[in-house]
Amino acid sequence: MKPGFTYEVTAGDCISSIADRFGFFWQTVWDANPDLKSLRKNPNVLLPGDIVKIPDLVEKVESCPTDKRHTFVKKGTPAKFRLILERHNIPLANRHYILDIDGKLYEGETSSTGLLEVNISPGAQQGYLRLPNDHIECALQLGNLDPLGELGGVQQRLQNLGFLESVPSGEMDDDTRAALQDFQSSVNIPVTGELDDATRAKLLQMQDQTHPQRAEEHEAPEPAAAADDPEEANAQTDDDEDAAEMARFTNPDD
Repeated sequence: MKPGFTYEVTAGDCISSIADRFGFFWQTVWDANPDLKSLRKNPNVLLPGDIVKIPDLVEKVESCPTDKRHTFVKKGTPAKFRLILERHNIPLANRHYILDIDGKLYEGETSSTGLLEVNISPGAQQGYLRLPNDHIECALQLGNLDPLGELGGVQQRLQNLGFLESVPSGEMDDDTRAALQDFQSSVNIPVTGELDDATRAKLLQMQDQTHPQRAEEHEAPEPAAAADDPEEANAQTDDDEDAAEMARFTNPDD
């Protein structure tokens, strides 16, 4: 396929994966699409059907002595994956995690703000996260977050934050209105169940950006015999509330 053409975005695409597919640094492709850049704001949040202009490839020549060894590094890869883990806006700090991205394993601890950060392939599509000590498991789909201007993108963010249990439908239904009410109540804005500008702004802050977090609450320990502790009971499957209440943001590496 020749350079200097247009590409139609499909599910799972982001600027990093598109740029990598055609041999570019992500910033080069992003800057070549000023209208799309203005519309979507975030290179990781595109909508299927968006049109991306792929610029012409420019040959770069480097002069160097022929009697020495030289190392050339491809700029722009890998990409950086960032995920913030929270429970009720309290960071899951210093938690041991095991992350599988397209079959490659990463293991470590979250930061004091619940941040998990690793370098991944720009074309990565899927992942699976485990926090063994917290009994949390969560499947990840990379590049599938729709823009906040789309109702489906709003529903995805409500789902990621633990307020919507049903599958995003792209339609304003009763489940979505109830989720909006719960979210609005949690961030202290008027509870209307309607998708207004204030709600969109808060969703952007809580899902896509770093945001103020609550301090960890230290409660009196339960008796050792209390095997039916509610928090433990709700942390057994990957459908539990704790697993759903994860705010995340991803950005390509510079």
